[in-house]
Amino acid sequence: MRVLLLGGSGRFGGSTALCLANSDIVTDIGIGGRNEAALKRCVSEIGKKSHSVPVDIHDEHHLAELAADYDIVVNSAGPEWEVLLPGLRASIKAGTRYCDLGADGRTAEKQLELDLLAKEQDIVAVVGMGFDPGISNLLAIHARKQFDSVEEMMFCYHLDLPDDLLREAVDGLRRNGRVDPSWQLVFSNVAGPVRVYRNGSWVAVNPLDHGVEITSPTGSVITAYPDANPEQITLPHYLPDVPNVSCVCAITPHEMSQLVYREAEKITSGESSIKDATRLFLETIGSDPERWLKESAPGWDMWLAVTGLKDGRRGRYRCWPVRVAGTSIPLAVGVLRILRGEVSVRGVVPPEACFEPMSFFEEVASCMPTDDQDKPLYGELMDWLA
Repeated sequence: MRVLLLGGSGRFGGSTALCLANSDIVTDIGIGGRNEAALKRCVSEIGKKSHSVPVDIHDEHHLAELAADYDIVVNSAGPEWEVLLPGLRASIKAGTRYCDLGADGRTAEKQLELDLLAKEQDIVAVVGMGFDPGISNLLAIHARKQFDSVEEMMFCYHLDLPDDLLREAVDGLRRNGRVDPSWQLVFSNVAGPVRVYRNGSWVAVNPLDHGVEITSPTGSVITAYPDANPEQITLPHYLPDVPNVSCVCAITPHEMSQLVYREAEKITSGESSIKDATRLFLETIGSDPERWLKESAPGWDMWLAVTGLKDGRRGRYRCWPVRVAGTSIPLAVGVLRILRGEVSVRGVVPPEACFEPMSFFEEVASCMPTDDQDKPLYGELMDWLA
């Protein structure tokens, strides 16, 4: 089957292409994007199954013409609020299945509004199929089963800012003025207002006015703020008996957190754009790397905290991925399941609407390095509350 991979020469796209090329079901991968030199480099790395497809995602008419010749469109391009909707609309127009790794909650809301159009074309479009969202959504389905009733679900993210990715983003800005889309997403998600699901309704909050203390699975307590990830937008549709769903993010070290939220406040107030705030942040880091860049930063941690009742007892359950890590492999597995005909739903849907958690985790884990095979799929803790 033929795959059109948008943003295929990027950080996530390239590794996703390699995963898909290893599957017997995938016969051809079109690596789509605007930078023809980067496309050619990617094709040379992927091999004979791949070819370059010069395309501007914003040209929806041209993209739809191209998409009609493929079995699925996979969108790993960015920034997400600029490219996910055009990619999805073009796929629907072409009548071609679709999957992306979107992690911007505001864009996810707009994508879900295209559900009826996708159903009319008898196609499935899976949005947010990566690590978070994606794996995180499926963990939520698993976590719900641990209780008779649930009071609250909170997705907790700890971003101990990784110096290797920061250096890469700073270097890219210096070389060619490119403002890294992944770092733009960080600022988009922490800027307000953020919609969270409280008492059965979505409400908008200013992140810095709603800080909470979260406890990691290792016992460390850190302050986190509401984050505009899609899980709190999509899950209430599929777990309607859960009245409170939120995503919160803690950024460390503290001085870096202050820098991030200072720029995010400018976005919230309208003084700055996402791109300009990200640029200033990266320029500040690059101006004094000895101060800002630390060695051995671990990057993202993610866990889910759920409070509810089981057999009349109130408990707090936490779970987190162990072997199921990264973004490209979950995206590739989602695409392969769609191509194999294992998804029967139609419309624009998140992962929790079409994938069974445990079998999905097992397939993702089977694609991980063999030295991880003895590890569990996820960790979990249950604390019974007084």
